[in-house]
Amino acid sequence: MCSITFDWEENDAMRKVKEFEKTRNKWIGRLLWITLEFTELCNHKCIYCYENAGSKHGYKQIEIEKMKELIDYFGEHGIKQLTCSGGEPLLYPYIKEAIKQARENGMIVHMITNGYFLNKKRAKELFDVGLTQVQINIDSVRPEKHDMIRGKKGSFKHAVEALKNAKEVGMTCVTQTVVTSLNENEIIDIFKFARKLGIQRCRVWDIVPAEGRAREHMHLKPKRNYIEIIKELADFAYETGAVNIESGDPLFHSGIEKRVPITGGYCPYSIGLLANLSVTGDSYFCCTNRGEPMYNIFDVMQTGKNLNKIHRETLIKTIKNVQMFNLPKECKKCEFFNTCKGGCVMRRAFVGYGKDYWCEKN
Repeated sequence: MCSITFDWEENDAMRKVKEFEKTRNKWIGRLLWITLEFTELCNHKCIYCYENAGSKHGYKQIEIEKMKELIDYFGEHGIKQLTCSGGEPLLYPYIKEAIKQARENGMIVHMITNGYFLNKKRAKELFDVGLTQVQINIDSVRPEKHDMIRGKKGSFKHAVEALKNAKEVGMTCVTQTVVTSLNENEIIDIFKFARKLGIQRCRVWDIVPAEGRAREHMHLKPKRNYIEIIKELADFAYETGAVNIESGDPLFHSGIEKRVPITGGYCPYSIGLLANLSVTGDSYFCCTNRGEPMYNIFDVMQTGKNLNKIHRETLIKTIKNVQMFNLPKECKKCEFFNTCKGGCVMRRAFVGYGKDYWCEKN
């Protein structure tokens, strides 16, 4: 999850990261955050979707009883944040109940949504039961281009209205932009547009060489170096009074001038902070990876074993298999190795576990 988030106001996500830092033992920390895919159903067909949402003739969703058991289980094992995902989570019929139950279990509750169904009434209902943040993509300031990227006519209009609705009822709003060759020269304009709307957080992520349509569209990888684009955004953040940059990209820290406080600096999956669970309960090393799962959460629940222990053990095993033991020798000798740990595993996997293709040392 190589996303970078630029914050102009304090928010509950920043507090979660600070708490996680206290749990770290050398490298792996405690699992505090889960992104749960409630449904595979989606009304968009984004060109970069790693889950291939919107393409399936049939779809799965979590049964209501399983959902209730799962959220209580998260609460019992100290999970601090639940991010509702999909597919499109607003198409999950029990999403309001899920948010309410997660909040009653003491969790911060966020949502990744395309915003198409987030009218003012729905936004107020979800905020009242505990939803504090929504993330909605803005992939271009040109409506027709945004709609093309998102695979849905009218999606730009609905996304902007949803952001306004969420902000009006009191939620923190995040715009996310997936950086491709289609929009790499308008990222600053997208940030300016979002800030003009009063959006508190702006996030970017490069198109990830994962599964589904994302892999099919890797020819749309930015022509400019993604890390350089992020550094330009960091300058914009400093000039416009940002209070924090939350980095989920391991390469971002390397050589950047830290004029705005930076938290993170690591992949939240590889460090143990975050787990992504599919609609069937499979936990993958990264949300973009749909290969061999590390474990199945429903199987773990039946065994009665400690979730944090299982997650830590399977994560370490996975890292040894795909990351640390397969790094090029020159990576381990690099001055930035202790910061980046070799970069993004998925980007390295795309080039046969060579160097991360965004590494400026290439």
